[in-house]
Amino acid sequence: MRNLPPFLKILPLVIVGIMLGQMVAIGAWWVAVAALACTALGYSLRRRWVGEVYIGLSVVLWALCATEIRTPRHIPQPTSPSELDITITTEPYTVGRWQRCDASTTTGGRREKIILRADTALSVALGERGVARGFLNPLPERSYGSLMSRRGYIGTLYLTSPHNWHPTDTLHNATLCSRKIQRTLLARIDRLGLEPDESGVVKAMLLGWRGKITPSLRKAYSRSGSSHILAISGLHVGIVAMVVWWLCWLLPIVGRRGHLVRNIIASVVMVCYAIICGLSPSVVRATTMFVVAQMALCYGTSRSVVNILAGAATIMLLVNPNNLFDISFQLSFVAVVGIVVGMPSASDYFGEQRGGNLLWRTLLGIVLVGLCSTLATLPLVAHTFSVVSLVGIFINPIVILTAEIIVVGGLIWVSLPLEWLHKPFEWIVGGAAQLQNRVVEYAAGLDWAALECEVPLWITLVAYGLMLAGIALAAAWREKKRWKMES
Repeated sequence: MRNLPPFLKILPLVIVGIMLGQMVAIGAWWVAVAALACTALGYSLRRRWVGEVYIGLSVVLWALCATEIRTPRHIPQPTSPSELDITITTEPYTVGRWQRCDASTTTGGRREKIILRADTALSVALGERGVARGFLNPLPERSYGSLMSRRGYIGTLYLTSPHNWHPTDTLHNATLCSRKIQRTLLARIDRLGLEPDESGVVKAMLLGWRGKITPSLRKAYSRSGSSHILAISGLHVGIVAMVVWWLCWLLPIVGRRGHLVRNIIASVVMVCYAIICGLSPSVVRATTMFVVAQMALCYGTSRSVVNILAGAATIMLLVNPNNLFDISFQLSFVAVVGIVVGMPSASDYFGEQRGGNLLWRTLLGIVLVGLCSTLATLPLVAHTFSVVSLVGIFINPIVILTAEIIVVGGLIWVSLPLEWLHKPFEWIVGGAAQLQNRVVEYAAGLDWAALECEVPLWITLVAYGLMLAGIALAAAWREKKRWKMES
């Protein structure tokens, strides 16, 4: 235990505190006082083993305190319509008779997030603030409602008539500005003139906008085990990071601090990508993980990278303990760790098999980013969604390649005013999206495409235990090989 990096010791204690917070309700103030006392005792006794015990207990108590503070609120079932001052915080999109978007409102002196469903007869727009009259219904008690509650939503507001919505003005803040940048870039994608299905997939994969994906296409992606491609997460940010890392190392920067300058440039570019994606929670989480990993690369070893990633996860959980139960956070963290830890061994092995050609290594690195993240998240996806995609194993290499073409080509198109390259980008990006859709639809139509089964938690934990054992063996093999070369 003493040889473990510090945050690999702290993170499990934080998780224990959060789990205790789900089972008991003591009161945040009492827990904070106890945490302060344990922190003081641990500091005063830091030279003894009992001091470490008090420090560990203080970490558990601080996590328990944060959990009590951030416990999701529940609203009672309404008996009559109410008037709420709301602000539209995301771009509305139409599904059937409803326009769907997120909004914020003030209840009980706190600004809360709500899900807004407005009839298509109403005119609602991003950034509008006004008075709405309708039913603020509580979230369902099923898994979807629990997930949205942990993400900070308190209910769903339905607006069924134009008389129920009276806009007053338009707000401007950093979040809304990022959403408006996203809307501008969505319009830029529309200029490619793609078919609706291809355009919807490109918008989802590049900017996190899934409002135009049809239910049938969404079902095909789910059955084929490729639904993760449609939500920006560790895979997409990993593709961007891989390209940025490669481009940054081509910069003619010299000096002892050249690598640090490159890492800072890469981090800034990745933050800009999060902004143009609208700063959605999954994008922010994945980008935070990768920026932390990028800065950790300044120190060289994967051991330090994993430690700093664990530190980032620790901070994010203490700020919002509900992240622990959010599948998006889980997938982002596991995908990033899988890429950072699995890439060195995989790239070394395949690089030795195929030689050191620069083009080969570049393409290999991009493919391995997707494969490492996919394999790392497979047990978690199987446990959470009770579906093991059999065909996904065979089509993932194709889907990952098309995803890389869509993300990289789409980024170039929306970032640079290259109107004279309209046709080549339409052919490249649109062709990749069309190929991806066709492969997914064909795979989803196979009788053996997916196996529906309940995957118990213990099997998931065993799978990750075996992965960790494999990573440890690979690291030991690399260290032994390095030692032989040096001797």
